[in-house]
Amino acid sequence: MAISLEIDQAGLQRASAWSRAVAKQLPFATTNALTTTAFSARDAFKGESKTVFDKPTTFIQNAWRVQKATKATLAAIVYPEERRRPYLKANIRGGVRGTKPFEAKLLGAATGPLGGNTRLVPAVVRRNAQGNVSLATLKKITNNIATTGKNSVFIGTPSGGTRPPGIYQRTPKGGLLPLFVAVDKASYERRFRIDEIGEKIVRRRFNQYLMSSLEKALATAR
Repeated sequence: MAISLEIDQAGLQRASAWSRAVAKQLPFATTNALTTTAFSARDAFKGESKTVFDKPTTFIQNAWRVQKATKATLAAIVYPEERRRPYLKANIRGGVRGTKPFEAKLLGAATGPLGGNTRLVPAVVRRNAQGNVSLATLKKITNNIATTGKNSVFIGTPSGGTRPPGIYQRTPKGGLLPLFVAVDKASYERRFRIDEIGEKIVRRRFNQYLMSSLEKALATAR
């Protein structure tokens, strides 16, 4: 038994025209789908930051930028804004973190050797709701470095050999209150897995965005 399949000339012409239209609109639709997927990934990174970090500031949550795709590149890029990259890098890659700007400034005012790879870990210094030392507090500490009397700040290793190097504030009774403790290095566990999040978004969303964009492009094509 045989089955004969045929298509008339008009049907063939319609299929050919549709195929040409798809080929013409596909780069445009792909560009839109890539860009829309990138913005979805950016939103996912913002949401994940609330899990990775403890009460993250808007500075951290809104760190991500999108470089839109074009028909020439057919690539969209999600990346952290330059100023915020140092605060994210160690949590994304893991390992030893670099020197933060405030550390470099404070360590530069040290009155004694602390080591070239020193990092400062907050001790009893006042922190805000996000767990960070505020700029106002850091400025106050800086202004009191190398002064004398109540609230004056000493950076170095206290005499006696029983306390670690760090940043200390003098109390009214002549004691030393540890604001920061100096350590040889500070490491972060790799927690912000943006590669896995991005891949999941691509798998779930790209095809959907591509078909939607293609359908719209074909419907509005002239």
